[in-house]
Amino acid sequence: MRNGLHVHLLHNPKAGDQDPIKEGLINTIESHGFTCQYASIKDKSWKRFRSDTTLVVIAGGDGTVREVMKKLLKRRVLDRRLTVALLPSGTANNFAKTLGISTELADFQRSLAGWNTRKIDIGAIDNLRDAQFFMEGMGCGLIPRLITEMKALDTAKIRTADEELQVALGKLLEISENYRAKRATVTIDGKVYEDDYLLVEILNIRSVGPNLILAPDASPADGKFEVVLLKEADRSAFADTVRRLMRGSHPGTAVPWNTITAMHEVTIRCENRLVHVDDELITHKKGKVIRIEMRHGIIDMIT
Repeated sequence: MRNGLHVHLLHNPKAGDQDPIKEGLINTIESHGFTCQYASIKDKSWKRFRSDTTLVVIAGGDGTVREVMKKLLKRRVLDRRLTVALLPSGTANNFAKTLGISTELADFQRSLAGWNTRKIDIGAIDNLRDAQFFMEGMGCGLIPRLITEMKALDTAKIRTADEELQVALGKLLEISENYRAKRATVTIDGKVYEDDYLLVEILNIRSVGPNLILAPDASPADGKFEVVLLKEADRSAFADTVRRLMRGSHPGTAVPWNTITAMHEVTIRCENRLVHVDDELITHKKGKVIRIEMRHGIIDMIT
């Protein structure tokens, strides 16, 4: 029991295909001796934190996690350092899945009781307007195009998260067969890679988009990034990988992309004007150099 500690519970009531019950969340938190303040992420007042807040609980998907972290990372150096806990309830939940965080309320309750924290890294971005950091990753090519097309898709008839992930894989296959590769220069800890790429991703987690595992060894708590490069020459092999995933088959170990570990800094200069930062889309000047640096252990998270 942690009597007297205050929790700020932030909930996205429309995330995923299961809507966590407000009362159940509050009861679970209060059963551990906390006081609890509830706010919907749809309400503008969610950003008002009490001065005695100790824990921020985020009940939502990857987009909700990013939105809350934007607020927390703007806190002043002398503000109380807040611990974060997740109850993932989105469609993909790529960040939570990398950390092994369950979607079940019973598992969330056990995590609160155990209070085992990990120090989570972020990527600090320089020279990209409207984005200063990422939690999951950033990149250009196929993934920004997929995000764009999924946002425009009518999902009214999609009933479950699994169905939406399958639709997204189908859309990714379609895009990968027709997308024009673009020239990019990627410098990873001083080593230069240049080619025509279908996809460039700097990842803090294992998977992107429809749970596409690009970097199985990635972890947001290991002090490094995994950089994934998919060349034009490997287009057909990538499409075959997506087809196997759509059939529910294991994609195999001989993946068609290269994965390079970055310990300190990555820079990208690409012909793409559209990039994604986590699930946000940003348009920037073609050929502009974007710099990403590791910031180790910025967030305390219960896992």
